[in-house]
Amino acid sequence: MRRFISSLPYIGKRYQNSMASIQSNLVNSVSLIFGAILLVVFLSVDTGMDHWVEEQFDAAMVNRANYLKSQVTLEDGQLVMSFDKQVMPQYQKEKHPQFFQLWQEDNTLIRSENLKRFPDRNLIRSTLPVGKDRVFPITMPNGEEGRALISTFLPKNAPTGTKPLHLTVYESAHSLDVLWIVDILLVSSFLIAMALVRYITNLLILKGLAPLVKLNEELKQFSELKQSGAYVSHFVQPARPVKEIEPIRNELNAFIDANSQLVANEKRITSDIAHELKTPIAEILALSEIHLLYPDDERISKTYPDDILHIAQRMKAIVENLLLLQRASSPSLTLTQEPICLADLTNRVQLALQFKYPQLQQRLKVHYQAMERIVADSFVMETILTNLLDNALFYSPAESEVEVLWYQEGQRAFLRVTNPHHVKLTEDQLTNITQPLYQVDSSRTSNQRFGLGLSIVNNLCQQCHYTLSFAQQANHCFSVTVMLGKVANRPL
Repeated sequence: MRRFISSLPYIGKRYQNSMASIQSNLVNSVSLIFGAILLVVFLSVDTGMDHWVEEQFDAAMVNRANYLKSQVTLEDGQLVMSFDKQVMPQYQKEKHPQFFQLWQEDNTLIRSENLKRFPDRNLIRSTLPVGKDRVFPITMPNGEEGRALISTFLPKNAPTGTKPLHLTVYESAHSLDVLWIVDILLVSSFLIAMALVRYITNLLILKGLAPLVKLNEELKQFSELKQSGAYVSHFVQPARPVKEIEPIRNELNAFIDANSQLVANEKRITSDIAHELKTPIAEILALSEIHLLYPDDERISKTYPDDILHIAQRMKAIVENLLLLQRASSPSLTLTQEPICLADLTNRVQLALQFKYPQLQQRLKVHYQAMERIVADSFVMETILTNLLDNALFYSPAESEVEVLWYQEGQRAFLRVTNPHHVKLTEDQLTNITQPLYQVDSSRTSNQRFGLGLSIVNNLCQQCHYTLSFAQQANHCFSVTVMLGKVANRPL
């Protein structure tokens, strides 16, 4: 096989085009691995067989040369060569012949019968030490490829001082042509094995990908059913679930649930916005119609401007909060991290809320535990603290105290706002409390609350990677905790 290596394609060549599918990628990878293993095995077998056959060929040549050397003896000081031509016909034939020649010093003692056709050609004479043999490839006198054995020896019964003899044997290498047949068989076996590997791998991969194909069909059917308006909530688990496919099915079901929840939230938010805006618009239309019908009625005309202004302010507050909610959830929100003095931040928020809660200074208790500054965005922190304090002051009983605690754990800063609350919230209410326009009071009796404060806080926390959590304590207190950023170590 090594004679064909230069003509075989390079199996390990990197694929220039990207894989068209999982199937083709796996088939090519498996074929590459098995092809490399088979190639190493076949090369090892071929190399070993070639080496073994050549060794057997050379051993046979040595045996025949030893037989020739055994026929040379020294009797009464004379060399006697008793070659039996009947026993050695290979030294007489013309097709795939064998040649030998024997020297003593520079004198030729005997040549094989078939060398008579080449009277001017002598075989290679040995220059090896006595008792040494050597075999190597040559081109024979008749032009065939062959192998030569050269040897230097002493005849039998040779006394000390006898000059050594030199024997050369040529033999045609046509019998080694069987190695080409072996090479062709090995190459054919390799190609057939590779074809079988690819075929079997294709079958196994197709069988293995069947659950994935089935899931793809389910996706198509799901899409068609959705387009037709049919209600489909989940992908049904098959009777025999596949370990590798079920996580995909579960993630798809989770995505469907999340998407359905988002759609439901969008519908609810749209409905709530329409409700919040429809009421003041209806009030404006009603007041305007009554004022037009009874322009001289002082009971209407006297309070009409103030009523219209109050309703417009409510609408303005709704729109501003909706815009703030959108800004808080926008990916384009620019955040500037800077050291913030907590005392200055708290004072600014108190001043902003003073007009709504005249007793704010008496009700609000602020504590700082081993922390005076944090690294955060000023707008974000002011908006979070304003909304949390506004909710705490509004929903707590009059004259009750609201506690603001700034504290540190490790390198993280925390903000906790705690206020009394007589009504205990349910788990469902705690889950939905950060949803836009969601109010615990489903009747929406308050004209000043719109259910947007905690939604804005939650969106800002997500933008800054803060953690927002709620807790209801046994003493009827409700607390909101925000895990903020790093504490600023620099002194004030």
